[in-house]
Amino acid sequence: MAARDRRLIIYLPHRLPIWRLPEGCLETIRRRAMKTFQIDIPMNEETFARVLPGAEVLFAWGIARRHVDKADALRWLHTPLAGVDRVLNPELVQSAIRVTSSRGVNSIAVAEHALGLLLAMTRGIADGVRAQGESRWAQQELYGRQPPPQELSGKLLGILGFGDIGRELAARARVLGMTVWGLVRTPRPKPDNVDRLLLAGKEDVLLKECDVLVLALPLTSETKGIIGERQLKRMKHSAYLINIGRGELVQESALVRALREGWIAGAGLDVFATEPLAPASPLWRLPQVVMTPHIAGTHPNYMGRSADIFMSNLKRYLAGEPLINEVDKKAGY
Repeated sequence: MAARDRRLIIYLPHRLPIWRLPEGCLETIRRRAMKTFQIDIPMNEETFARVLPGAEVLFAWGIARRHVDKADALRWLHTPLAGVDRVLNPELVQSAIRVTSSRGVNSIAVAEHALGLLLAMTRGIADGVRAQGESRWAQQELYGRQPPPQELSGKLLGILGFGDIGRELAARARVLGMTVWGLVRTPRPKPDNVDRLLLAGKEDVLLKECDVLVLALPLTSETKGIIGERQLKRMKHSAYLINIGRGELVQESALVRALREGWIAGAGLDVFATEPLAPASPLWRLPQVVMTPHIAGTHPNYMGRSADIFMSNLKRYLAGEPLINEVDKKAGY
């Protein structure tokens, strides 16, 4: 098949510069792909829908349900997103289109963010920042806070979902002197920076023993609502929950009750079941909560790293080799 008969589409519109391909990246892709593909870079959805029929490869945030039937020749979609729960609509799942993600491009950032949320709670930093906004010297208040400012050294960090983010988090937690346990779905060798690796089915052991529980799971039909009343009641009253996975992993009404009634000491949240978080949500006003607006994975090199994965996969695709980060569409990750 001649290059003019094979088409590649790059469609990555975004109003914020941080989520656009870095300067020179498009030209690099063009240079590497132009011998094989005609390259289309539509500027709006109307043009995208018009050029989609007949395209073989797509580098895009995703493909809307209403457009999947137009992708009559599409064989492979690569998304810059690390998580694909919002990409895998039913029409795409049922199609023959292969999907690859950019999993791993933000693992370090998310791991660092998880520790930031934790330190903000355990060291009283969040309370200090609130006092700063009121021009109030809160030293005596922070001396007397319950629980008092704590050290992380010696505490047990449990990671539910031990993938790329979990590995980066484990390495950093060990430097802080924490004991690290992880939970995985299938048996694998235990990394050096993990003290214990539990298999699925041992969630209650992790919940009961950990001082900090970090949720780093993908959102699937199996993981939706995985943390609810029963799980929160299994945790120590002094334990902290950190969610940097997806908001729907947690039953938010149960979390609110757990915080109000002291089942756990606090929660650090970057993700929520509905985003933006509704102004009426009690989570805004609970003093044991530290939250950020789904920014844990953000960093300046994100899109460049995503493009690197795409270009590596493009070489593999043309050579008929296995693709990096190919998604199991049925499993959801």
